Amino acid sequence: MALRIHTAITHGEIDNTERGRVRGRLWLLGREEPIELDLDGDAWRDVAGTRVSFVNPASQPQPELQRLNRVQNGMVGDITASRKVKVFTVPEEEWRQAYREDRIADVPTELRNSLYLEWFTIEQGRCVVESADLEITISEHVWEMDEDEEGAQRLANLQAMRDFLAAIIQRPEPTEDDEDDTDVAMTEEQWEEQLKASDRLNDAGMEAYEKYGEDEDADEKTAFVMGWDNLLEDMADAQEGVEPSEDDSPDKKRRREWAELMNQAATDAEEGESWKVDDGSDDIEDDNREADEPHPLKAQSYDFLVQVLREIGSTGINESRGEIRDQPADRFMTNLMQASGKLSAALHSRRELADPMQRGFVLAITRRCLNWMHEALLALDELLVDPAYQSAHAQFEIWKTGLQGLRDGTEKLRQELQGE
Repeated sequence: MALRIHTAITHGEIDNTERGRVRGRLWLLGREEPIELDLDGDAWRDVAGTRVSFVNPASQPQPELQRLNRVQNGMVGDITASRKVKVFTVPEEEWRQAYREDRIADVPTELRNSLYLEWFTIEQGRCVVESADLEITISEHVWEMDEDEEGAQRLANLQAMRDFLAAIIQRPEPTEDDEDDTDVAMTEEQWEEQLKASDRLNDAGMEAYEKYGEDEDADEKTAFVMGWDNLLEDMADAQEGVEPSEDDSPDKKRRREWAELMNQAATDAEEGESWKVDDGSDDIEDDNREADEPHPLKAQSYDFLVQVLREIGSTGINESRGEIRDQPADRFMTNLMQASGKLSAALHSRRELADPMQRGFVLAITRRCLNWMHEALLALDELLVDPAYQSAHAQFEIWKTGLQGLRDGTEKLRQELQGE
């Protein structure tokens, strides 16, 4: 994901007075020497040919930026001082309260220009400075960029973003045996590779949406940077009134498969929302009823998550619609919700658990769930020795027992599936 660094900046400067070269310096809290930029390419027309200086009146430390290389050599991304962003026009306390009460859409906003400084390096990928709160000064233009030059630069920036996302996605090279053999069950390890591919694609998709989601031509830009060239062709055909082709080439087939992987996380979430525990009150006779019931672990994980969500307010953890600022508590809740959601998606039918074609998938998912449970237990152990939560330690012990029970049940299910 992009490395965002504007919070820690105290002040900085960008110099694009030399065509084809952007240099700059960024001073960060906690670092004595500035970060130096030496980038190939130009800024957008509004600041191309100028020097831009800026000051952050409310900088805050970002400890993770200690790993940022002092000298940044690479390619420019989008650089402009006229990117429009929505900014709340009420105090922070007021919009945070609205966020907690699920009425954030009612908070008044206005569009403001922001400084957007983006670059790409081999070592650290995509780096971004974006803020509407910086105090900006722009010099006179030493040279001016025309519309054609800006268009060419923006295309180069899109290509740089595409290259960056391609490194994240790591698409496999096409082979002569690209056709899937749907009659052969995939192993746990093969499914894990598919899930890793899904994770990478989801990360890339989120990166593209974060950057282009508000653009008028977001679909076209997203398709390009994600490498979906056939989708771009279909969009162009649609604009010209041409029916989409029935081409089923390996390239188009892979694009469809990757698009399906990208939607997998959303599909899992939708399935997770359908949690329902059968209380056995329905007396209708159905020979297949037991086979269609979810595995008991699904209800167990759901009930435990509901219990935690109901009790979390009494523990003193600073909760804000799932945004828990205390680091151990954040890790606990994040990993618990991951494990519970994925178990729900994988265990909704005993019939599917008995299907040899599904066994590898369930084993891969449950192995991931065990990892998330392990991380959640480690976070609980941190909370149990934190004196700030002394009054909640008894509650944490109850959660720990419940989570250990869920972990043991998951391990038992894996042993049953591996023994079949």
